[in-house]
Amino acid sequence: MKSLRIYILLISFFIGVLVFAQTKPTDTIKNENPKQLFIGIDLLNPVVSFFSDKKNFNGYISYKIKNRWVTFLGLGYEKNIYKKNDWDVEGKGIFGELGFNYILTNNYEKTGEGFYVGARLGFSPFKQNIKKYPIKGMNSNNQIQPIGNGSLSESNVSSGWLGLIAGAKIQLGNSPFYIDFMAEPKFILYSKKQDDIDNLVVPGYGKDKGNMNISLFWGISCKLF
Repeated sequence: MKSLRIYILLISFFIGVLVFAQTKPTDTIKNENPKQLFIGIDLLNPVVSFFSDKKNFNGYISYKIKNRWVTFLGLGYEKNIYKKNDWDVEGKGIFGELGFNYILTNNYEKTGEGFYVGARLGFSPFKQNIKKYPIKGMNSNNQIQPIGNGSLSESNVSSGWLGLIAGAKIQLGNSPFYIDFMAEPKFILYSKKQDDIDNLVVPGYGKDKGNMNISLFWGISCKLF
């Protein structure tokens, strides 16, 4: 049910983006295409960290290179735990994302605000500590069932993913500061595992065994020029 609500929210957001892009005035983009440099920090995850086991701190830098195309570099640190079905796993480390945004709205050239879509390639080399995992075996009825628990020492592992972006940037008055929102479905592309065990906690990606996760960025950015 929670996943369904998230998907509905994302679909509604994408529809809103497309409608907004079609209804904005079609101002002509100037030939000089002035460059724009932004730095931003996430405010949502640090607030959430006060109420959960997840500790995530991240920010980004973006630079408009031509017309509606913007390069993006994100960096962060995350520590999180996975406790479910007799598993107790901790993961912690840095992560980064590199990619681009494509601006959908025509007022971006003058104000720097508007809707955009994009893509990211993400990677995290991190430390994983499997404190407990279930050991299964056959019972007398030839059925598989848990027969005990094991543990593994801390190990260096890594994962990489593809992220698809839908976002919006809103200027605060005439100031150089902006409110930023990004929704990012992520898909695991690569994992270096410990003893062939799935990475259950991946900094920057999320947790659980699924090959897809959704992360949200809600923060503030500053236009340097």
